[in-house]
Amino acid sequence: MKRMILLYAVLSACLAASAQEYGGEVTLLEFDGKTALFAAEGIAAKRGDTMRNAEESVFDHLFYSGVEGINDARPLMNKSREQLKTKDFAVNFFKKRMHAYLKQDASGKNVLSEPLGQAVTVQGGYSCYYLIPVKYNVLVRDLKTEGLLNQ
Repeated sequence: MKRMILLYAVLSACLAASAQEYGGEVTLLEFDGKTALFAAEGIAAKRGDTMRNAEESVFDHLFYSGVEGINDARPLMNKSREQLKTKDFAVNFFKKRMHAYLKQDASGKNVLSEPLGQAVTVQGGYSCYYLIPVKYNVLVRDLKTEGLLNQ
């Protein structure tokens, strides 16, 4: 019941925010030290691409602009996009690595992201909010190993 009330509150806030601004917002909902649960807006030309965009928005915010409630709202990445070299961990992150940091079911095949309502039509496409669970401790460990963690 408590989770349903939380989801309703987040959905209401997210829908109000989407009416005000066209952009991929990311909000931390829960964090237990291992897994971080985010509400993220996905915006895409095709309705079916909104979830992927929301997932990418979470990592983009974590890496380059920070998210309130995580890492003192500072970016996790110690380099800007322009400073990354072709061998860096983050260069192909969204194509090859992102899926590994999204929390999955026991089979390891299905990401546990879920929509918070229906996609709505916005200028240039669709917008939908999603719950995105991230294996935060694993992400931070790997960024530290790669020498990219902003400490």
